[in-house]
Amino acid sequence: MSIPTFTSSRTGTIPVLNDAVDRIIPILAPGEQREFLSKLVAFRGTVEKYGDSPVFLNALDGVPAGVTAAEAKGMVLDMCNWKIAQGLRYSTPSRIAEAVPYIERVIAYFSEHNEPGVVDTVPEMYLGVALHKMAGQEDAALSHFHLAFEAAPRIEMQFHTQLWSRACYARLLRRMGKTEEAVVQEDMIRDWLHWHPYGMPPDEFIALVSDPEHEGKDHILEHPDVQNRMDSMVQIGPGMVIHFG
Repeated sequence: MSIPTFTSSRTGTIPVLNDAVDRIIPILAPGEQREFLSKLVAFRGTVEKYGDSPVFLNALDGVPAGVTAAEAKGMVLDMCNWKIAQGLRYSTPSRIAEAVPYIERVIAYFSEHNEPGVVDTVPEMYLGVALHKMAGQEDAALSHFHLAFEAAPRIEMQFHTQLWSRACYARLLRRMGKTEEAVVQEDMIRDWLHWHPYGMPPDEFIALVSDPEHEGKDHILEHPDVQNRMDSMVQIGPGMVIHFG
């Protein structure tokens, strides 16, 4: 079988197992997002059920030649798991907490195919965020955040995910009474904004580092340095910002 497709006026007809899920989901309406992800989850179930068959796998697009059926099945399931996790993250509202089992499988697959001690930092950040949304999972979330940020101690590559996950990490630390540790993360986020005034539009930064479900003071966005920085930034179009001062 071929990979199922999804059709929308915004995207045209596209395969649901798509490298651009993180860019596709945000432009869809919430109902379309759910339809897309439902098709992707259903396809994952089909791969799980029939993926041991070379005939089934050979019919899929994008499966590399020269691998065993078991290897191909594992690769396709890993792609499905990661794209589902991304889709849940970027849904409106975010459904990241639902992504836990998929992210755990991504991390397990990575661990099986890499040397001990090598950390797949972005999925670890995702898992920390997902778990911090779940009551009783605070310590588990901290463990994954620690693992991710020890391996990626600075906000450099993947800075969107870094900003998003570090903001969640900071809120979790404050919730657990670890204020000094939270301030370290908040300072890193503010420093990034200070040194990257053209890094992203204000609305994108706000969306990354805030949480609509959070109650109480926003220690990142309500900080005077961030307020001053935001006051000096003007968004002039999608993805475009100018800075005064």
